[in-house]
Amino acid sequence: MREYQAYVIGEDGHIKQRMDLTCADDDAAKERAESLVGSHAIELWQSDRKLATFEPDPLKTDKVTGWLKSELQPPK
Repeated sequence: MREYQAYVIGEDGHIKQRMDLTCADDDAAKERAESLVGSHAIELWQSDRKLATFEPDPLKTDKVTGWLKSELQPPK
């Protein structure tokens, strides 16, 4: 098993949170990191080696969801 670090990247580009992952290989680590994506990007690293960046789906962010809900309200 290998050690990886997943970083939650804020809108300002700075690290908001670090999560340590233990995975069998790079592919498993990428899968796990991608599953962590919410409203912020996730960067996956192994020590000083950057493996991937996973961006949030713009249609699933809170801002868009809120806008869609407001647009789908029946007219008053």
